This record gives sequence, C-alpha cells and structure tokens, in this order.
Amino acid sequence: MSNEPRRLCIVTPHHLSVTGGGSEYQIECLIDSLAAERRYEIFYLARSVAPSCSPAGYRIVRIGTRNRAPRFGYAMDAVPLYRALRSLRPQVIYQRVACGYTGVCAWYARRSGARLIWHVAHDTDVMLERLDPGRNPVRRFLETASIEYAIRNADHIVTQTEHQAQLLQENYARKADGVVRNFQPSPTEEIDKSGPPTVLWVANFKRWKQPELFVALANELRDLNAVRFVMVGASASGSGTVDWNEALMAQIRQAKNLDYLGPLPQAEINQLFARAHIFVNTSKWEGFPNTFIQAWMREVAVVSLTVDPDHVLAQGKMGIAADTPQALASAVRCLITDPARRADYGKRARRYAMREHSLENIKFLRRLIDTGSMREEDSAPVAIARP
Repeated sequence: MSNEPRRLCIVTPHHLSVTGGGSEYQIECLIDSLAAERRYEIFYLARSVAPSCSPAGYRIVRIGTRNRAPRFGYAMDAVPLYRALRSLRPQVIYQRVACGYTGVCAWYARRSGARLIWHVAHDTDVMLERLDPGRNPVRRFLETASIEYAIRNADHIVTQTEHQAQLLQENYARKADGVVRNFQPSPTEEIDKSGPPTVLWVANFKRWKQPELFVALANELRDLNAVRFVMVGASASGSGTVDWNEALMAQIRQAKNLDYLGPLPQAEINQLFARAHIFVNTSKWEGFPNTFIQAWMREVAVVSLTVDPDHVLAQGKMGIAADTPQALASAVRCLITDPARRADYGKRARRYAMREHSLENIKFLRRLIDTGSMREEDSAPVAIARP
C-alpha cells in the first residue's frame, strides 16, 4: 500500500458536539483510533455541528448552513454534499445513519471510483418500516429511495448484529460483508455498588424510545423504599413533539421517586453507570445500544422491554428481556429484591462486554478501509462470538 495517507470522508448528519447519539459516539471512537495511526487524512462531513467545535486529528466540513434538518430530508443536501465530496476526492467514504446522505454517497462513489462503506446504525435501516412513519411523506419517500439506492450500490455494507444482516438479506437480497459489534474504551471509573439501588434510563427523548414507560415503571414500583429511579437525556424538540414533551415532563415532575438529570456528557453518564444497579431500555427498536455496553462494562444488569440484539440478554444471562410493561416491572422488582442475582448478571455482563465490545473491533473496519476486506486472510472470516 502507498505511504501516502489514505483520504477518508466520514459522512453523517450530526456531529457528537451537537448530539450525544450512539452513532456519533461510535464514529468518534473510530476516528480517535484512526487518527492516532497518522495514516489517514480524515474529513468529517455533517450538517449539524457545534460552532465552537475544533477537533484534533480530523477536519470538519459543514454541509448546509443550519443544524436543523431540511424540511424534505437530507436528500435536499445532495448538491452541497456531492460538491464537497468531489472537492475532497476521498478514496474511501464511511457513512453511518441511514438518510438522504447515504444515497448521495453511493451516487458519488459509483461515479468517482471511491469505495463506500455503509455501516448500518439501526434495525430500521434495513427494515421495510422506517423510524418515523408519520413525518412528511415527501421526506419519507426521498430518504427511503436514497437508502434503497445505497443498499443496491454500496461497495461494502457492515451491520452491528447478525439480526441486521438477516434483515438485510431478507428485505433487500443483499449480503452483509460482515458484522462488527459496537465498541467502547475500557471503563476508568471506580465501580461502586454500595449505595441504594439505582435504576437508570439513558437516551434522548424520542417517541420510539418510549420514555413515558420508564416514568410509569417508577410509579409502579414506588412501594420499594430507598430505590432511586434516574433519567438522563435531552428533552424532545422539533415539529410535532412540543405537546408530547410537555406532557412527559409533567409526568416526570409528578413522580416522587424519579430524578431527571437532563443531558449529560459521556464522562458523567459513565460515572452514573459505575454506581447504578439496573439499566432499563424501553425502546421499540434500536441498533445495538451503546448504553447496553456502557452498563455491562460497569457491572449493571440490563432489563429491556423489546430490544435484545442477537438474543444476548436471553442467552447470556446478563439481564432480562421483557415482552410487556408488566413483565418489565416484574423483572426490575425481581432484581431489586435479589441482589445476589443482580450482582451475578453484572459480573457476567462485564466479562462479556470487555471481550466482545472492546476497541479491538475497530480492526475490522480499519482493514475494510485499507483493503476492501475485513479478513486478515481471505480464508479467515469475521468471527461472531456468542455470550
């Protein structure tokens, strides 16, 4: 391979400086690893970027002039995004978060000789049902068409889970190049479970995250003395969410055993996980939640309403997969009143997460960027470990 730095464009709607989303955090971990090697010239193309953001190790290229998404979706940024790519002339494009940008990147890559790596970020990326079915129908049509074009034309598609790879095959007759599990650095916080039982919920407020179900859970379990329920995340904003968000905040204020801390930086969230005992997920869908990994690495049992990526909760005994709000409440009550079982889940979860979700997983993406293959040798497939 040439000694010249490989020019890499990372394309996604948001930068971590604006949103604390899981995809943006995964991108940041990837960039940190690649930038440390000094073999890549990295450009981060995004619409939503904090004005004060001045990162080290890569350059930000702003697409558009406003942080807010265009009314008809990110396909409306096709011209400025295409022009930016044409100006930068990347050898490789890494795109994450399915949207209009996905199709634009595929269109550019097909005409320029660049290679496009599309990394699936959410189960609904490869489902026929999209995340926000009620939004602007023109936006929905344009973004769906963009994603489907990219699925047909991307050079490489990587998924987070085997389930996503199966959905990709079933719904689009496209085989994934491999599965790369989400990765995080090893925790540095002191793990201390000596405090009162703490049940944690972490996510930005979105309808499909169903935060109201965690508020209902706290009310259902208010008879458990000294148990602390804690919510972390940015409140909802944007068209169609104001009334919903106001109603949710009113419910939170009325819950006597619930603390809402608002949005917090990752370091503070990790400190909360280090002291928490149970983490609850109430989402309808996810990709592979970074919060699961944060919890597991810090010995926190996970109780999830519907999300159980590749059945790791059910098979690995690192928490409980519930099917209904009633089962969710029963599972949390069980773990609160059975500290031995809770601690066993936490110890098992830490061992699994440290083995399967470390920064070592980046090596698969690095190989794909460098060579177009995730295999160290052509005969060595990417390993998918079981809990």
